[in-house]
Parts: sequence; C-alpha cells; structure tokens
Amino acid sequence: MLVISRNIHIQAPVERVFALMADPAARSALAPQVRPIRVEIEDGGRLQTGSVCHFRLQADNRVLDYRTRVREILPNQRIVLVSDSAVSFEVVLETRPQDGGTRLTHTERFEPKEEMLRLALTPTPADTIMEEICRWLPLVDPEYAARVRSGREEMLEQKLGENLEQWLDAIKQHLEDTRPT
Repeated sequence: MLVISRNIHIQAPVERVFALMADPAARSALAPQVRPIRVEIEDGGRLQTGSVCHFRLQADNRVLDYRTRVREILPNQRIVLVSDSAVSFEVVLETRPQDGGTRLTHTERFEPKEEMLRLALTPTPADTIMEEICRWLPLVDPEYAARVRSGREEMLEQKLGENLEQWLDAIKQHLEDTRPT
C-alpha cells in the first residue's frame, strides 16, 4: 500500500480553504498535471456524504475517467473520498486552523498496479528489458522481485509526491491571490 501525504500552510481562513476542497471542479482546475474535461457532482448538488463525483481529466496523452464517492465529510475539517477506478484509492483532505491561516493536508492511499509502476519510470531501452525480466522474477527469485518492486514504488511515490506538492502550491497561490477585500 502506497501512502502519499503532503501538507501546506495557506494564509486564508479554514472556511475558504475547505470550500475549495469541497468543490471538485475548482480543485481539479488547479492541478498542474491535468486538464479537466468534465468534473461534476452527479446529483448537481453540494458535496455531502454519499455524493458521487465524476472526473474526466486529460493527463498528457491519456484520458483519466473515474468516479469517487464521499465516505465522510466534516465541515471545515475533513473530506474522505474513495474511488471506483481500476486502481482503487482513498483521498483524505484535512483542514485545520494554524498561525492565522490554514494547514491543508492531502493524503492518498492505494495499491499500485504494475502499469502505474511502469509509467513512473522514464522509459529507456533498459526499462524494456527490465520489464520482461520483472515479469519472470517472482518465479525465479521472489526476494529480488520484491526489492525491485519496492524500488519502483519508491520512484512512483516520489513522482506523485512532487506532483502533489505542485498542486498544493497552486492551491495556496490561488487562495492567497484571491483574498476577499
């Protein structure tokens, strides 16, 4: 299970930060690695426990299409989302007052599939050979295969963590640049 968690201090009230986190379309629009095609709460209402959100995003040359369900929402504190995608994941968004602003924490949990681990690597000819070797490693040397997978998971965690940091920076900039007067 991979857990990717990052946090950031935002010089804005908890209510404003939480309102942005509770707006899937606005939140998605700030993600630098994707371009939202369609993001909506399926019943058209406000985000609440049980709400289903549909996401259709463009990431490089791939289209990501998935739904999340709100498992828990505590106003101005916490939103927990779970997906129904090929790689099931959980996202926890937490806000709390801190130093005259808000501490926003974003945590994702999921079990990566081999394709995700492959996509995390910068493709080289050696990667193609390694892919073939990795297909057979569990049969030949399970301990070495586990170490290889662990290394690939670390690279994926690093890449996704960097992406998450960029997104949190964009959220911070948006909220701090659009302060009410």
